[in-house]
Amino acid sequence: MTDAGLVVIGAGTFAVEVTRYLDDLVAAGHDDHRVERYLAVAGEPVYAPAERCTALEEFAPEPGARVVLALADPARRRPLIDGLIADHGLDAVNVVHPAARVDPAQIAGAGNIIGPDCYIGADAVLGGFNIIHYHCSVGHHSRIGSNNFFAPNFHCGSGVEIGDDNFFGLSCTVAPGVDAGSGSRFQAGITLFENAASGHSHLVPSRIKSIKTS
Repeated sequence: MTDAGLVVIGAGTFAVEVTRYLDDLVAAGHDDHRVERYLAVAGEPVYAPAERCTALEEFAPEPGARVVLALADPARRRPLIDGLIADHGLDAVNVVHPAARVDPAQIAGAGNIIGPDCYIGADAVLGGFNIIHYHCSVGHHSRIGSNNFFAPNFHCGSGVEIGDDNFFGLSCTVAPGVDAGSGSRFQAGITLFENAASGHSHLVPSRIKSIKTS
């Protein structure tokens, strides 16, 4: 394994947000979480410092290089997980913000990003490459698969089962004991009381409409 700093895969707005988590870890004494450079992914606007960016296609990875996958869309993340990271033997580190409450033993996989003020309940287990944004909670004895994105203020109750490759919008809630499946997108603000089928977009049918009265 290399002793070099972290390589952040992504250089857009979410990569900048993840860098704040990494900076907080460094400030807390985790010097091994310093960012060395960013990899700009095609089609993503660059917000990271330009002088520290390299185009992804120009990256020549060495086995054991320490990386953080900082893209938000699970569909764009999956080829990089299965291709770039797995095929080149890269070390995808787990990023757990100092203000998160999570037992390291609960993280079964690599490459997770857990933001500030998150809570992972007793005996809950996370797979790999999940993004749990700030102010989220996972209920006790729940199981989370891999490559899921949970936007801020996501909450699930106890005994929840969530598969792989899902995207949960802002302030989603999953009731206790619900199975959320895999490969789905969940509209912001949705609450699941029943099992959700895999491979679907789950929407709230009624939306607020503004009508001009004068």
